[in-house]
Amino acid sequence: MKQIALKQLILNPLNWPSWFFLGLLKLMVMLPLRWLEYFGIAFGMLVYYLRPSRVEVAKINLRIAFPDKNEQQIQQLCKTNFKQLGMGVFEVGLAWWQQRRLIKTAKINGLQHLTQALDKGKGVILLTSHFTCLEIGAHILSDKVALEAVYKPARNKVFDYLMVKKRRQHFQHLISNDSPRKMIAALKQNHVLWYAPDQNLRGKDMVFAPFFNQMATAITAPSRLAKLSAAALVPYYIKRHKDADSDRLIYEIFIQPAVKDFPSDDIEHDAATINRINEDLVRHNPEQYLWVHKRYKTRPEGEKPIY
Repeated sequence: MKQIALKQLILNPLNWPSWFFLGLLKLMVMLPLRWLEYFGIAFGMLVYYLRPSRVEVAKINLRIAFPDKNEQQIQQLCKTNFKQLGMGVFEVGLAWWQQRRLIKTAKINGLQHLTQALDKGKGVILLTSHFTCLEIGAHILSDKVALEAVYKPARNKVFDYLMVKKRRQHFQHLISNDSPRKMIAALKQNHVLWYAPDQNLRGKDMVFAPFFNQMATAITAPSRLAKLSAAALVPYYIKRHKDADSDRLIYEIFIQPAVKDFPSDDIEHDAATINRINEDLVRHNPEQYLWVHKRYKTRPEGEKPIY
């Protein structure tokens, strides 16, 4: 994956606000976690009031996902989600510059499911969803097992440069999401492929399948990868919460058993399985999912836009 040279990124005045923000973030993540929690909540609420269009996207998604909730409950869940989103910004800095400190606050459940899948020697597709603390989960797991991360370039070139640099320091390899041959090669070497295919898609590598209570794009790539490599599909999710005894913030990962009967002989059925798994992961931790993403932007032919 080719990146813009660092010198070019630094000299471009349009990038200076990004450099300033990330430099400030690097300093701030040295503060106590409780302080970062307060800053994150404040930042999330600032975004909530300054970006009404994104608030509306989140509310639309929440209404689709939870039709049994009334408007007051949707409003409250949306505000909570933006607070969690704000905390996620500071957690990116923790993952990049304070990994050893971060690992001390982490707990991993079900690691045996991952090691048992690796014992079969066919590789593992480690499936997760876009939670607000997504980056933290990968960096915590990279301390226990060598990860190869499927990577999609970020729009902000400065952020993209640092994300690639920091992930390369902790992950075994980064693989572009349009490089299936490299993914298959990694799995055939019995590696763990970190994959979060739960966002809106376009192109030939997708079909439509239910996601919560609405048809959404569903990716076929995991089925193809599993068929060509015989890799296991192992889902996990991450949740930040307060420790009951110490009241300190902890990050808890829940690794589930390998999915049975995957892949099948029906690639569309498998794509629907991926959506169903992602929905199940989100239901375990709905407050911290990335509801601001336009998950239903691409519609089946003839259907009206949702956003």
